[in-house]
Amino acid sequence: MDFSRLWDWLADSWHFYRRHFFSLAAMVVPFAIPFALVQSSYFQQPEQSSPYSYWLYVGLGLLMQPIYQGAIILYMRAVFMQQRWSIAQCFQASLSIWPNLFLLIAMSFCLVMLGLSFFIFPGLVIASRLLVADIDCVMNKTPPIQAISNSWRQTEPLKWQLLAGVIVVAGLTMVPVWGIHRFLLAHQAAEFWLFINRVAGQLLEVYFLVFAYRVYSVIHSDKQSV
Repeated sequence: MDFSRLWDWLADSWHFYRRHFFSLAAMVVPFAIPFALVQSSYFQQPEQSSPYSYWLYVGLGLLMQPIYQGAIILYMRAVFMQQRWSIAQCFQASLSIWPNLFLLIAMSFCLVMLGLSFFIFPGLVIASRLLVADIDCVMNKTPPIQAISNSWRQTEPLKWQLLAGVIVVAGLTMVPVWGIHRFLLAHQAAEFWLFINRVAGQLLEVYFLVFAYRVYSVIHSDKQSV
């Protein structure tokens, strides 16, 4: 197992994320803000929220995610192919693949959550093996079940590197947000700062998608570098 390649993929992904941050933010923020507002309203009084409210909150996230995620994948493809795609064009094209991508994201979410319920580690394994399913779905318009099957098969030779990569990316993108959230709650910070932290968390999660595209390009011997 050559883990030196993993650090190259992580560094390449971070370089792309930094260089294109404002474009990526322009695609995420219009969705992150209303979602963070919904989160704020839900978590302000969780004891008064019904299970229906929780699943409504989860469902809203699953409905919005395919729109901006598809747009980001198409944006990355355009950059690597040296094509001039506006953000509006990326969103327009992503709407045509929304049904398949929505089903795929919902199925992947259920599988990962099921894995996490078994002492966390199986969920990380599943997340690492489904890493390129979304990319395959968008790039090749692959049906959801086929995209999951393709990703599981294609990531087999790199399974340990990708598992380590998922753990590192999760640590970089989720742990700081959770830590800051707990700090703000402990110090009874204003809701505004909790809201800002939630939006920042949505922006950081895009790095995971950039890393997934980098892995996809490696698997498919893509000579274009991030």
